[in-house]
Formats: sequence, C-alpha cells, structure tokens
Amino acid sequence: MGHLFNMFVMKWEWFDAYCTWLFPIILECDRRIDVTGYTYAEAREAAYLSEFMLDIWMEKNKIPYKEMNVIFMERQNWLKGAGHLWQERWPGQYIPAFQV
Repeated sequence: MGHLFNMFVMKWEWFDAYCTWLFPIILECDRRIDVTGYTYAEAREAAYLSEFMLDIWMEKNKIPYKEMNVIFMERQNWLKGAGHLWQERWPGQYIPAFQV
C-alpha cells in the first residue's frame, strides 16, 4: 500500500521504536545504492522506500492507524505535477497532453 509523504502522528514510544528500526535499514540501502547519474526523483530512493517501510513496521507491530485526508493550503496544478512526474520517471519521452 504505502503511506505517501511520510506523515504521521503517533505516540513518542512508537515513533522512537519506528525510527530505531527504520534508520539502520535506510542507511544501509543508501550506502549500497550509488545514485550517480540518477534523476532527482530516482535519487530519492530512500524516501520512497521509507514510505513503504512504515506500513511494514505498523503491520509487524500491530499498530492501529486511521487514515486522514491531506489538505493542501495552496492551489495545486495536478496536470503540471503529473507532467513533471512523467518527465522525472521517463526522461526524453514526449507526452503530447502535457505542456509543462
């Protein structure tokens, strides 16, 4: 599933346990993965991985959770954002529908 944005509110004890478990894994992955030549989006591999690791940790530790809506305070241009995401993930491939 993956909880996007790495945003959560939890008890300090859970947060401490989560960070104690997560950071050695992320740091080891970061040490092993050479991001030379990666795009900006690809170089954020540790951030993407940590979004999925939160779910693994919560499931493993039977942490109950409630999902909330994310509210953006500023106007979002989702079409432009999707175009940028496409260009980051598949550079050089033209998308006629997106002018960014």
